[in-house]
Amino acid sequence: MFWGCFHGTIKGSSVFWEKNWGHIIMKSYIEHIIPVLDNWLQQHPGLQFIQDGAPGHRGGKTQTEIKQHNMPMIPWPLFSPDLNLIETIWDKMKDYLQDNFPERMTYAQLRIAVQEAWDSITVDQLNELIDNMHNRCQAVIDANGMQTPY
Repeated sequence: MFWGCFHGTIKGSSVFWEKNWGHIIMKSYIEHIIPVLDNWLQQHPGLQFIQDGAPGHRGGKTQTEIKQHNMPMIPWPLFSPDLNLIETIWDKMKDYLQDNFPERMTYAQLRIAVQEAWDSITVDQLNELIDNMHNRCQAVIDANGMQTPY
């Protein structure tokens, strides 16, 4: 697993989810992601963040931790992958990995490959996502909240 963030055309912090951390649940999310995200938000005052409705994100202890750190969060619909731009980044990274790396890799090779895929995301790609947000929103409206081509 990999966690990353961006704002505008700036890629932010990223975390390669280590195997020994187990599944992403409230406890591990609070331990490994919240400090990284909190640090990023402190470095960039005025930013707000979004996260999807994954159990580790929406759990009560996670929400309490976010509030204790005064981390500004934008309320976000639970099931809205068409609107969450990071989902498109993950798809682009998966495509990059499929196009540039063998199917079987060691854990060490995978770490390098995933970081390279993250690094391959360009300012132009981020700009394109942001510029297309109006169209994404309209597509969700037109589809009455159902799946869109995004």
